[in-house]
Amino acid sequence: MEARIIRRSLVTVAVGLAMGSAGVANATNGYFAHGYGTKAKGMGGVGMAISQDAYAPGINPAGIAGMESRIDGSLTYFRPERSFEAGMPSNPAAVVAGAPAVNPGSVDSDSENFFIPSLAFVQQIDENRSWGLALLGNGGMNTDYPAYGREQCAMMGQGNQGGAFCGGTAGVNLEQLAIIPTYAQKFADGRVSVGFSPIISYQRFSAEGLDAFDNEMMSADPGNVTSGRTDSSWGYGAQIGFQAELAEGARVGASYRSKIRAGDFDRYSGLFANGGEFDIPSTYGLGFSVDVSPRVTLSADYQKIRYSEIDAIANPSTNQAQFGADGGPGFGWDDVNIFKFGAQIDGGNGWTWRVGYNRGENPISSEDVMLNILAPAVMTDHFTAGFTREFGQHEINFAAMYAPTQRVRGQDITGMAGQDIEIEMRQYELEIGYAYRF
Repeated sequence: MEARIIRRSLVTVAVGLAMGSAGVANATNGYFAHGYGTKAKGMGGVGMAISQDAYAPGINPAGIAGMESRIDGSLTYFRPERSFEAGMPSNPAAVVAGAPAVNPGSVDSDSENFFIPSLAFVQQIDENRSWGLALLGNGGMNTDYPAYGREQCAMMGQGNQGGAFCGGTAGVNLEQLAIIPTYAQKFADGRVSVGFSPIISYQRFSAEGLDAFDNEMMSADPGNVTSGRTDSSWGYGAQIGFQAELAEGARVGASYRSKIRAGDFDRYSGLFANGGEFDIPSTYGLGFSVDVSPRVTLSADYQKIRYSEIDAIANPSTNQAQFGADGGPGFGWDDVNIFKFGAQIDGGNGWTWRVGYNRGENPISSEDVMLNILAPAVMTDHFTAGFTREFGQHEINFAAMYAPTQRVRGQDITGMAGQDIEIEMRQYELEIGYAYRF
């Protein structure tokens, strides 16, 4: 009876999450989270070969095969501290003539505190088969720079609104939610697991203060660059994964997630390449996990995020085409290779302790710094820790992450203004979760 009530409540909450909430600013490996699920996050994000909760399909859908029925819910406090510093242009005449530049100054993004819910459940069919549903913040980015330096904008012939691009308060907000129903099954006497998930994605985006790009010279569709209005789209994709026991206590796992094809952001058809196209890149990964003793488990994952598949993200910002045009400028992001390492220790009496390290590549080069003021996803190192406390059928899970300051320095898009620009970010994250097994 209790389990039925919880499952019914889960459906109600899931609909609310899907329609009204997404993973705000969940950015550590590019704009993807460093891991999915509180336990995985405490171990640097590993989860290809080791799966411990209903969030497993966020990393490898095979992980829920035969898993006992359970419900997991969590709330994340995420604090990304983003800022930029722009020097005085060495060629102010070029700026007055229309060359893109950033309003000089050292500026912090105002929005720094985010709360992100996640929810997942697994229903065991039998000891070899399970199905489940996970609702996860797939990624996101957010910046919110104040309207500073009105006098400087006026001196550069850019009006008197102030702000990074002399259009007032400047920033973007991208939120993405992944709805992941999953079926997984064990084969070969339980030594091999295979899982499959169709993926439904909901995303929304808004941008403001980008007036410097909202004109016929810079945009193929002026008027649809920086409205400040929120646009949204749905998308679809799929993923498949496997896990296998190589020997007693030694496991391997791998997964592939397709590119998620999403509808265009029509209100930003003058900003994003190909008339507002904004799909979600594919990912794949491989991992190993070994029980080095009855109480200690070591795990390692490799993951690749293929940002190069998405023109709006990967095309160089120095591209000479107009924003919004076919093949137009993007953020200039490279593909990212990520290495994750985690350790788990059974402390006895219902306690489990975790530590981890996540090393990802910075996708942003110095040539693309100016536009990435809006999305300074430059993080590389992530240090994590966490624990679980079990009591009966219940669990309390906790994870923490710290990503130290990372910076990238470059110049304005065209180089005509002769302006030095530096972007930086530092991140903190705390996640608390509750699980009920039934």
